[in-house]
Amino acid sequence: MLRLMIQSLKVAAVLVLAFVVVFATQRAISHYVTSAHGNESEPITFVVSENESVSQVADGLKQDGLIRFPTYFKLKMRLAHADSNLKAGRFTLYKGMSTDQIIEALTTAENVQVITVRFQEGWRTEQYADALVKAGLFQSPDDFMNAVKNNTWNYDFLATRTSNATLEGFLFPDTYQFRADATPEDVINTLLQTYGQKVPKEERDRAQQLGLNLFQVMTVASIVEREAAVDSERPIIASVYYNRIKQNMPLQADPTVQYAMGNAQNDWWPQLQPGDPQKVNSPYNTYQSPGLPPGPICNPSLKSIQAALNPANTTFLYFVAKDDGSGEHYFANTLDEQNANIQKAEQNSAP
Repeated sequence: MLRLMIQSLKVAAVLVLAFVVVFATQRAISHYVTSAHGNESEPITFVVSENESVSQVADGLKQDGLIRFPTYFKLKMRLAHADSNLKAGRFTLYKGMSTDQIIEALTTAENVQVITVRFQEGWRTEQYADALVKAGLFQSPDDFMNAVKNNTWNYDFLATRTSNATLEGFLFPDTYQFRADATPEDVINTLLQTYGQKVPKEERDRAQQLGLNLFQVMTVASIVEREAAVDSERPIIASVYYNRIKQNMPLQADPTVQYAMGNAQNDWWPQLQPGDPQKVNSPYNTYQSPGLPPGPICNPSLKSIQAALNPANTTFLYFVAKDDGSGEHYFANTLDEQNANIQKAEQNSAP
């Protein structure tokens, strides 16, 4: 009997010790899993879409640096029977939160309506503001535009902007889901965070190899976005502008004049008429002002950004749309070649 009691006590002691070890290990792992490198107070905007699975959410959390191991997050969700309580919406999470804290935030938030907004590649910021009003997020475009003009946004890729620049060019175009109670600052942070994810630092650093800073390259990317209709031509068009800059030639880019002329009453991108480049008095008129315009003229797609960071190796100085329905351009090295290409384009468009 005594031997049996001793054995029972030993088993009980082992079980208690095992429980303590498991509990301590779990706490340590949980802290390690979610205390990924980064400031513990750094806010991260995280969106859970309708019908998104726990696995998809776990992958998204890892991508944003909020957790290290998606499998552990999924296990914790299952053990807490929280799978069915996952809420769709837009959440502000922080690096350094524990797995349990993240789960609580994603499963106990009140049910807030989620609004989907599509920002088109090549839109200027004013068009973003119009889309947000149309979606019902804000009452006036000024709500968003005033926030955009705020010069306190602290992202490393904005460091090369000029002192009077807005966020034009860096508001990454995509389809987003925002909580109905989102503020303009919430929306802007989401767009800037997306830019940082889509255009990583190693890509942005290529600007230095071009002898320019990132803000200048983004300006080129925005012009390429408004000029190009065929993806394969984007790096070629970018090379034309870089070649003209090297030779101190004016860019003579029609979209920059359209940007200067655009307004809410008529059209943000008005069709140019003969003589407009000579009439418009603006630093964005690249027919009159040499070099790059003061900043980006739109928010370009990833393809245009990549083209501006990785231009084709050409000697072209001119291009003109073929006007044959293909969206393609004729490219030329000399003005005589350009004039000949213009004649071909006019023949293509003739009835």
